[in-house]
Amino acid sequence: MISATSTAAPHPFALPDFPDGYLLRTERLELRAPSLEDVNALWPYVTDARITRFLAWDPHPSKEVTKSMLCGLIEAQEHGKAFHWVIVRREEVVGIVSLIDVRRTHRCWTLNRTELAYWLASDWQGFGYATEACDRVLQFAFENLGFHKVVVYHATDNPPSGAVAQRLNFRYVGEEVEAFQKDDVWHDLKHYEMLNHEYFGQRIESRAH
Repeated sequence: MISATSTAAPHPFALPDFPDGYLLRTERLELRAPSLEDVNALWPYVTDARITRFLAWDPHPSKEVTKSMLCGLIEAQEHGKAFHWVIVRREEVVGIVSLIDVRRTHRCWTLNRTELAYWLASDWQGFGYATEACDRVLQFAFENLGFHKVVVYHATDNPPSGAVAQRLNFRYVGEEVEAFQKDDVWHDLKHYEMLNHEYFGQRIESRAH
């Protein structure tokens, strides 16, 4: 007999088939799981210091580094530790959008949270592609992967990244001072988040209008 105070263990979430189960489309974009065949398409972008300035990795010095990165992305996705999509516009790769820092449980806690992260090639910024891609991945996170919370962090000196979270109606939480150091400079982070009931409430409201 199960007592009224017992807490059932969270049911393991069934992952989509890799890679086909991750194929997503928007009005202008195709989002697909990464492949080792993406090395050449990504190579010009991952060497660009303008893109990596606030990211947790440096410009790639060789295609072997890019290949190793892709291997890591693919392995993480196959095991449900992170989820990544290559952003494609008219058959040209323009960036990557990801769900990282996946935390389903911690001891007896259920968390079901992840962080939405994204970057676009410099020449493809300013056209709304990041917002469009992130909106579709946000939908997948809540409706297909069963997350309870999605968070976004961005460096305070990178306002365009924060604008994506704002356009998607993420709730502003606060600012973490000197959250990380890169190239001998400490950077503050702004923190946004969205809960699943906030997401579904917004979708219902938008359909009503």
